[in-house]
Amino acid sequence: MRQALDFLRGVRLEFSGWGQIWAVPLLIFIEVWNAFGNLVPGVGFWPATVHALILAGILGSCGMAGLAAWAGSRERRLSLIPLRGMAGIPAWWIPAAQLFALWLWSIVLYGVVALAAGVRTLFLDPSGHFSVSGLAVGCLGILVWTTVGYAIGRAWPSRFAPPIAAVLPYGFYVLSYDWSGIAYLMSPFLDELVDPYVVPGAGVYAAQATWLAGLILVVACVALLGTAGRKTLAVVLVPAVAVAGVGIVLLGGHGGRLQAPVGERTDTATLATSCTSGGTPVVCVHPAYRSALPELQQHFGGPIRQRLEETPARFDRLVQRSYGQTGEPRSVYITSLRPGWQDETFGDFIAYLLDPESCIQADQQNEALSRIAQQWIAQGETSAASIPGFAAPTDAMKRAERFFNQASDEEASRWLGSKWTKFSQCGLGAADFQKS
Repeated sequence: MRQALDFLRGVRLEFSGWGQIWAVPLLIFIEVWNAFGNLVPGVGFWPATVHALILAGILGSCGMAGLAAWAGSRERRLSLIPLRGMAGIPAWWIPAAQLFALWLWSIVLYGVVALAAGVRTLFLDPSGHFSVSGLAVGCLGILVWTTVGYAIGRAWPSRFAPPIAAVLPYGFYVLSYDWSGIAYLMSPFLDELVDPYVVPGAGVYAAQATWLAGLILVVACVALLGTAGRKTLAVVLVPAVAVAGVGIVLLGGHGGRLQAPVGERTDTATLATSCTSGGTPVVCVHPAYRSALPELQQHFGGPIRQRLEETPARFDRLVQRSYGQTGEPRSVYITSLRPGWQDETFGDFIAYLLDPESCIQADQQNEALSRIAQQWIAQGETSAASIPGFAAPTDAMKRAERFFNQASDEEASRWLGSKWTKFSQCGLGAADFQKS
């Protein structure tokens, strides 16, 4: 019991070291800033918050690895090892206390950042499920690099050890871009899009956490090699290798993919479970975007709906579609709820009234005529001079401009309905712009 108390006293002394006290608060500030930048703006979604915390750990790991390398090499740089022997304490006490104190600082760092990101998400009326295993991955990722940094400092007590250890986490993160399969998933820092329509696959975080937990203990045994007895280290090392192996096997069952796309190549209406309670059109979005419903209904229930009333794109119901899914006239795509998101969503809706492949192959003037029709749908008026790619509007473009600006909304809508195929495929010609 006394030995345990003496060891904990050593941990307390190492924990209160001046290097950690000034460095960790700075790392907390950097990580909070990074985590907030990784969140989906204006959207409260727990899976995105958890993954933002994991990504924020990249910079935190760099700082903790450098700090750990500095602490690990301190004894040999200051020639304090003989004093440890004269004190009559076990050889492993001081390095173990140093490492344990560094682990505590890593947990404090991650815990404060997680708390800040969690509070911010709570203010956004969050949806989705909070992943405990994902939270563990972010923390274990920092602990791994802290331990690696300490092992480097112990093995190489040079002034160059801390800066080199500090760049390793980021270098590993960059290299993992080109990896695939199990090797890719073995990195905790997977810089992938996580939003309500593309979420981490079930069990991926748990498998990563298992692998990282075993790896931490393996690296810790390497760091303490030469201070603790081989039999003692073996008692820890063998189970640690087994745990790491189990994690690798579990990761192999995920085919090298972190994400599990939701609604891919399917009707995303099944995910749009938050809908407006009255009014026209009915708008349905993922619950994470429910705060956008009033503005969406107000915007799409106005003149644009009336201008499409006589066309195949008429709508009484709109649903949110996922990232990468082909645009359809009766769907909207929302990237975030940052300021200006309304214009982005509206612009995407208007853009997908045209078939991109057909318009790429179309004649430039024919495409311009469809762009003028798009202007009328979006704004109720047209300006041929605003169409890019022409030094001056052609006669056909001027004719299209006059047609839309002089026709009533009902006349233009009926005309657009009769010419919809030509319009959507950028095949309109000058002869098409005649009042019916």
